[in-house]
Amino acid sequence: MSRLSLGRRRMLQLLGMAGVTSPLALTLGRNAVAAPDDVKALFLYVPDGVIPDLWHPMGDTTNFTLPTMSEPLTPVIDDLVFVRGLNMYAGGATHEGGVAKLLTGDSDVSLDVFLGEQVGGSTPHSSVQLGVGTTFQAGDDKAVSYVGGGPISPDDDPINAFDRLFGSLDPSMGNEGPTRDQLRTGSILDSAIGDVTRMQDVLGATEREKLDVHLDALREVEQRVNGDITASCSEVVWNTEGYANSDADNYPKTYHREDNFGLVGKLQMDQLVLALGCGVTRVGTLTWSHAVSPTRIAETGATRANHDASHYGSDAGGEIAADFIAHRRWFMEQLVYLIESMRSLPDPSGGTLLDNVVVFVGTDINDGNLHDHNDMPFLLAGGAAGQLETGRSLDYRGTAGGENDAHTKLLVSIAGMMGVNIDTFGYDGKGAGGLSGL
Repeated sequence: MSRLSLGRRRMLQLLGMAGVTSPLALTLGRNAVAAPDDVKALFLYVPDGVIPDLWHPMGDTTNFTLPTMSEPLTPVIDDLVFVRGLNMYAGGATHEGGVAKLLTGDSDVSLDVFLGEQVGGSTPHSSVQLGVGTTFQAGDDKAVSYVGGGPISPDDDPINAFDRLFGSLDPSMGNEGPTRDQLRTGSILDSAIGDVTRMQDVLGATEREKLDVHLDALREVEQRVNGDITASCSEVVWNTEGYANSDADNYPKTYHREDNFGLVGKLQMDQLVLALGCGVTRVGTLTWSHAVSPTRIAETGATRANHDASHYGSDAGGEIAADFIAHRRWFMEQLVYLIESMRSLPDPSGGTLLDNVVVFVGTDINDGNLHDHNDMPFLLAGGAAGQLETGRSLDYRGTAGGENDAHTKLLVSIAGMMGVNIDTFGYDGKGAGGLSGL
């Protein structure tokens, strides 16, 4: 790579990290920023199923309301597609089997990793897997992402994730890259300003004028960067909000403590929005806890852990079910936050990040009581660059010769929205192709 192209790459990446709107990215190549029309994908996992009657929308395809478990999604209902009537065929049973085939279809690679391999060649990270308490009291049989048949452990530590994603973008910085302290004190920005200034000597008049605009912006950022790292083109902020890992926390680690569950989740969501919006990756995965989740989210008022509450018995209106409902509602509130964050971030292609992303939300089983993989409660969000018509509730029950269709067709459809045209992904017992009407 030439010295000039290295400078361009570094400048664009630092503009993204520092919070500078960068139309210049459209003229300086795509080493650091995805092409304007590139769709991004984000996969979310939420543990332990639902209470079906309290989750699935009530009404028809475009005129529906949400019951108790999914009701927190009402503010973003027009950005969503509810999908039911899909079974996860083949593979193992119960929680472990369900989570293993959620994104694999019982193949040896998960869709997030596969898509990253197909479309991530121009981004620093082909795909990014972050988690919230995913490796706490969990074995390899709880993983969502796979490659070569082996599980991938998400990064549960938001501080480590930040350094890994945003601290090693430029080869000239070495393997470790800039530290968060360097970014916050502006020393890296000082270097970036020097890079931009040197570039002025080798560019034509038109590009020099554009660089002048961004040089001014960088100097402005230098004055305010001591507090927060912001994404390009928006006010989406990666702010640690006082979070720090403590050396005294051995078990559980600071990022695995229940009292930090919500804050760590917010930090991880913010980083994924930042990574997708700044071209660090086109494919991200966020895993909330894990199958058979031991997490008790205190702010919900629930007294039982998520998995314990999912076994609510025959009384969907009872005390145990109330805890399960509270947990699921909380997870959906986090999804609302994520969607609104993506809506606030301008995308290089026009519109917002939400307009140009496809979000998949899945779980490992259907009904917490039954441990079944039938009529799974799936959810999509985002516009996928105009390919995904939202504000709908789709029902595929009985559409495959009188049986429910395969969830792997949904995976095929998502791949197609990313520009990756495949006929099957994993299980193909209900035929090839994606889902009709999606």
